[in-house]
Amino acid sequence: MKKKLLAIDGNSILNRAFYGVRPLTTKDGFPTNALYGMINMITRQAEALAPDYCAVAFDLKAPTFRHKMYDAYKAGRHATPEELLQQFPVAKEVLTAMGYHVLSLEGYEADDILGTLARMSVEADCEAYLMTGDRDALQLIGPSVHVLLATNSETIDMDEAKFLEKYTVPSSTFVDVKALMGDSSDNIPGVPGIGEKTAIKLISEFGSLDGIYEHLPEAKLTPSVKTKLENGRESAYLSQTLARICQTVPLEEPLESLKNRGIDRAELRRLLLSLEFSAFIKRFGLDAEPAPEETVAAPVSVAPMDCEKVSTLDVVALDYSDEKVTLSDGTSVWECDGSDISARLSGKTVVCYDCKSLY
Repeated sequence: MKKKLLAIDGNSILNRAFYGVRPLTTKDGFPTNALYGMINMITRQAEALAPDYCAVAFDLKAPTFRHKMYDAYKAGRHATPEELLQQFPVAKEVLTAMGYHVLSLEGYEADDILGTLARMSVEADCEAYLMTGDRDALQLIGPSVHVLLATNSETIDMDEAKFLEKYTVPSSTFVDVKALMGDSSDNIPGVPGIGEKTAIKLISEFGSLDGIYEHLPEAKLTPSVKTKLENGRESAYLSQTLARICQTVPLEEPLESLKNRGIDRAELRRLLLSLEFSAFIKRFGLDAEPAPEETVAAPVSVAPMDCEKVSTLDVVALDYSDEKVTLSDGTSVWECDGSDISARLSGKTVVCYDCKSLY
């Protein structure tokens, strides 16, 4: 049986959880809805897959190679809400405690890291499951690569068959579809005037973006579509480059270093308690307090009565049974027959049980 990798786009899943779960806060007002949704979504997939390797990728604030190529890349996006930003650092702590390896690399996006992990998995004859809410990752689908596409209602396991059923073209050509239709969410221009329906029809007919432009002069297309394609050629190839996920991110971590290490019970319980996630504490089996370590009392040495030692004590513990008096200073224990003990204890604080029996 092949080993499995579960690789998650942390930014995408947190963002989808934030908008998909009603506002939640701790008693002191810290927002937790994105964290709650993230843990729930990821745990459901992890329980179903039991992955051998697991990692979560996050974007960094630094510009990527796409920004350097095209200034307007992702321009115009709304600012991330402060309530969501506050949850990102905690999300990384929680995921680490859940056993996931958190990965980021300046110059690349989270989906580039997922693409690279997918390639590494295929090379290692491992089954890769890429969890994201971003449809860009659908271009990575292959015989051993699934995309777990998070939607508003469910997470869909997208393989080649399901992709073909929905888009009618192979997943490997999805980046060419995006090159034509663009992507308003990332501000990828595409070919002005070409929408998804026309883009899919063109790729279905010509096989690829290269195929379209190789046969464009003689292609039997409407004058309007042909003109749009001719005028938009440069934009189409730029968009293709922007839309294509990089699968050669120079990660320092080999696949073997991303082994599922299981949950850190103490740390995860601490974090879940601080977030007031009692249901997750129970779900992870962390509700039972760990059994206290059994302490073994040190052996007590019983020494003969040391009258001089007792004389120097201010507080003495006393026990009287079997016609014997036992004294202790909390460290040592002495026995005596009781003769002259009254005089020895005069003026001292004596701690004992059932003192009436001594009279």
